[in-house]
Order: sequence, then structure tokens, then C-alpha cells
Amino acid sequence: MAKDNMMEDRDFTYFQYHTENDYPVFLCLEEGTLSESLMAIIKELNFRTLSGSEIDDLQGELSRNPSARMLKIVPASFKLSRQIMSASESDRYGSESILPKDGYKVYRYKKYALAVYSYASEVWECGVTEEMGEGEAGRLAARTVLNRYLGWALAPLGVVGFWGVPVEEGMVVLKQKESQGEAVFLDLQAKLILSCDGGIKIPLRFKILRLDNHLKNKNILMSSEELMSFLSVHCTYFDPTGHSRPVRQLLQAISRRGEGLVHPRESFQPRVNKEPEL
Repeated sequence: MAKDNMMEDRDFTYFQYHTENDYPVFLCLEEGTLSESLMAIIKELNFRTLSGSEIDDLQGELSRNPSARMLKIVPASFKLSRQIMSASESDRYGSESILPKDGYKVYRYKKYALAVYSYASEVWECGVTEEMGEGEAGRLAARTVLNRYLGWALAPLGVVGFWGVPVEEGMVVLKQKESQGEAVFLDLQAKLILSCDGGIKIPLRFKILRLDNHLKNKNILMSSEELMSFLSVHCTYFDPTGHSRPVRQLLQAISRRGEGLVHPRESFQPRVNKEPEL
């Protein structure tokens, strides 16, 4: 995962997450190697293409900023594809797994992707299969993998994500599959909600909704402890040792600041699902 001279190779395309807020979180893709569907999802998650001097600035950012991260996404080789597709003991726990190694970790989303990452390295790598971003399951996988990356890369910057969608008064937190891999990130210092809809200011009365199938015509207020437990379970940050200290501190801060409400599912109007634009 050592940094190389790929910044000088103009056959790569570079993206930055929410450039208007200058987060030092980037993607690197080799042009023409990934599907249009995956490229559309990358743009859907508010990664903007960098050009010209911005690419040169990226090199400097990775060199001088210890919090800067870049994920290099490449088509998986035949050998890696077999590893991604093969059965594993961890599969009984779901599609995702993380295997700690000496100095780095290996994240795998079965059938779709395998990533190698370490906080000691500024450039991380992810190999993906041809199915990544294709069809409903492939789109779920693509959003999940990218939001996992964001969860790891943004945590040291004081930003934490949750599976769910933004609403006018705050956000609705959902199960991962229920949100179709969509996530909402909160930057408490900048007072921002970051989502597929862009970045907006956190409302003064910030509400966090948990949907309930049986509740009718009313909301139930959650205690700070209940809210923190709920957020912890639905956090995009994923690690075999549990949440890091910065993430735990963020969860505590959000639980104190936000108003957790159990809300009737029948009265919630979800965003209309649509295919990503190509």
C-alpha cells in the first residue's frame, strides 16, 4: 500500500468527497476499467472528479496531511476474484468480514470486493469484480463498500456515518439493507449533514428517527442511552474490535445533542428508488 507515482499517470481519474467542505478523502480509478453503473454510484455519493492542478494538489495533500486517505479501486485479478468469490468461515456472519493482519486489515464483501487498508498508509487498495454496481445486489454492495471506506477515512476527522436517509428535521436511521447501502454522515464540528442529497446544516432541533412497525399516530422519545445504543448498531464504521475511541466519543456527543424518536413506520414516506443516472 505504499504510495507510488500514480499521481503522474493521467490514465487515472481522481475523485474527492464533498469538495465544497474540503475533506481530504479521495478515490483513484483507472479510466475505462470499471462499469458505468459503479461510476454513477460514485458520483451519487458526492465524489467529484478532480482535474488539472487539483490532481497535483492531491499529491501534496497525501504527503503532508496525516489524515488524508485515498482508495484506489481496480478490477480484481483472476486470483483475487477467486478469493472474493470463495466460501469462508466468516460468511455465516453475513456478506462482510474483516481479517486483521500484521499492520493492516483485509475487508471482504463476498462476491464483489476485497480491500486492504491501514491507518499507517495514506493509499488503500480495493479490488472489485465485474458485478460490482450491477443489479440491485451489486448496487447495495457498491454503496456499502464505499460507505465503509468513508466510515474509516472520516472517523479521524470527527465525522461519523449511519445507514439511513436525511429528512427535513434530521435523519431516519435504518438497517443497512433497508437503506440499500445509503448512509448519512454527521460532522458535528462543521454542523453538517452529508448525504446523497449533498451537505446541509444540522437543524437546531436535530431529530433522529427510528421506525417502528407497531406504533400508531405518535412518537416516543428515546433516552440518550437508548439512542446511543441504537446509533452504535447502525453505524457505518466497521471493525472486528468494535468502535474506535473517536467513534465512541462522536456517538456520545450525537446522543446528547440529538432528539431520538421512535416513529410510526406507516407514516414515513421513503425516497422513491431510482436507477443511478449513467
